[in-house]
Amino acid sequence: MNIDIVLCSVDFSGIAAREVQLAVQICEQFNAQLILHHNLSAIAPGFAKAWEWDQSHRKDERSAIDAERRMKALLAELPKSIRAEATITHGPVAMVLLALAKQLPADLLVLGTHGWSTADHASVTERIIECAPCPVLTVHDLDAVRAFRLGPGADGSAARVLVPTDFSPAATKAVDYAIELARKRPIELHLVHVAPGPPTDDAINALVNSVPAELKHRAQVHFRTGRPLDEIDAVLQEVAPELIIMGTHARTFWRRLFTRDTARRMLHGANCPVLFVPPA
Repeated sequence: MNIDIVLCSVDFSGIAAREVQLAVQICEQFNAQLILHHNLSAIAPGFAKAWEWDQSHRKDERSAIDAERRMKALLAELPKSIRAEATITHGPVAMVLLALAKQLPADLLVLGTHGWSTADHASVTERIIECAPCPVLTVHDLDAVRAFRLGPGADGSAARVLVPTDFSPAATKAVDYAIELARKRPIELHLVHVAPGPPTDDAINALVNSVPAELKHRAQVHFRTGRPLDEIDAVLQEVAPELIIMGTHARTFWRRLFTRDTARRMLHGANCPVLFVPPA
């Protein structure tokens, strides 16, 4: 696992500074390059009358000038030790950001979570997570940023990283990613499995054996019985992690509309950043 390029998309809202702060910490930990991104929405002429397009285009030009000024200000505030550049794009934000992440190619995408939604009831952040070509690190408030660390604490304690798993291929990818992270950073892994009934020996052995021998002194496994959301929330309260790592996979419209699953709860409600690992 290498993190050489970190892509951080900002919209100049209140959460933007938190995203950049988080991205800078990652770049410092991995000596990575930071790419700051801002997208300007554009209205295509085919969907507007000529005069409407002209007015929109003029407004977009003013927005571009303002965005360039703001991006330069953000770059100027970064630590001098960070290699960074900025880019401004136009078009549907999810589509543009996914294309940029693939083109760079980015090793990590940092996003702030928002409440904005598209027509099929999925937030833009959720849509990006589902289709991203690289892991996506999300943050939703300042407390979550303050909680984040990958290095030793002031008391020398290791950062705690929580990894829920149901042994699906997507969850297994997340466990593998967390293990590779533990090989590079002095973190303490907490693997969590929730079963509807008492866990079987196979489940226990699978979770225990997923941790390599050289990392077992820095890993704990948690077996729980009950509703996944309730039990994972309970473990979150006990462990108080600095980071959560989860697997994700593309979901259909109907599942997204009617299901509020564990990943979505973590995305919008966790008290620390959440890193979503794509299945590919």
